[in-house]
Amino acid sequence: MWQRTNILVSVVVLISAARVSAQTAPQGRPSPQPYASTQNRPSQQTAPPQQVPARFQLTPHENAELNRALKVWEQASNQVKTFESDFHRFTYDAAFGDPTKPIVDQGHLMYSAPDKGMFRVEGPRPEHWICDGKAIFEYNFQSKQLVEHRLPPELHGKAISDGPLPFLFGANAEKLKQRYFMRITTPPDKNGKEVWLEAYPRFQQDAANFQSADVILSVGGMQPTAVQIWEPGGKQRKVYEFKGIQVNQKNLFGFLKGDPFVARLPGLDWKHVVEEAPAAAEARRR
Repeated sequence: MWQRTNILVSVVVLISAARVSAQTAPQGRPSPQPYASTQNRPSQQTAPPQQVPARFQLTPHENAELNRALKVWEQASNQVKTFESDFHRFTYDAAFGDPTKPIVDQGHLMYSAPDKGMFRVEGPRPEHWICDGKAIFEYNFQSKQLVEHRLPPELHGKAISDGPLPFLFGANAEKLKQRYFMRITTPPDKNGKEVWLEAYPRFQQDAANFQSADVILSVGGMQPTAVQIWEPGGKQRKVYEFKGIQVNQKNLFGFLKGDPFVARLPGLDWKHVVEEAPAAAEARRR
């Protein structure tokens, strides 16, 4: 399923806990959008969600194996209270340049249950997202704006696990199967060591965020160690490799340095911009 280059590594992570060694990188399937904006999700659904045609059909045996794997993953994910990791991100883009040669970025990730998260990419293509459970803060480095995307009340406390990509934290077997066509795709040489899962959105609102995703879980603790995500259109994908993972460590985030889940303006020339949740904005207009 995944071809590999000599840059990446053997992978197994997700954003739920991961451990990655370094050797080769996947080259031919999906990638993720940590803390993606929930603007594509209506706060109040008035019409049935538009479904996407089924990608494949599972045999009864395949479905039973998938159910077992998802349940074990859910149980392991529920034990993750805090998580911290460095990561490499490999971006492959068929529309620009050689699709086999990725753009490589480095970053850092933090999570605290139930719904606090921090995602940061450093270097020439900086990105920075913070979720405090009530809003998602996006740092726009070009305009020097800290954009606060306020979440509707029904998403408070669960924006990460119920967002466009629930593969990051708080895996729920029933919800995953309700939202995605999923199957196990573990290569024969990885049996007993890893579990590879492939997921396609069942509904158009999720398909607007990504085309498909691959997740690799370590058998030892069913902790995701690699995620690959294809963006809509299938021309670009991202592969995340996690290193130095720490799960449920005391004093994990070193709060003496400041709470990492509190968004702050980087400088006096930055502005704080607020985007209210759709329902709240509509109420203010009335």
